[in-house]
Amino acid sequence: MTVENLKDFDRTLFGTKIVNFNTEKLGLILYTWTNVYADAHIPFATCVDENGKKYNVSMDDIRAIEDLDEDELKELGLKA
Repeated sequence: MTVENLKDFDRTLFGTKIVNFNTEKLGLILYTWTNVYADAHIPFATCVDENGKKYNVSMDDIRAIEDLDEDELKELGLKA
């Protein structure tokens, strides 16, 4: 990943609790950005997991905890 492929850095969602559907684990958003591939602009987020490991993930693969309903929280084991 090179700097010229990254654009639109935004810290508006900083600290938002998310669930990563790839790993089914919780995390926090640090910032969002757009990754530019050839002719596509893919929205990404840089997040941190519960162990403090930083990772990049497509915005399509994460969702804010507050946007999940009760059934989805139970399915993910986040609600008794």
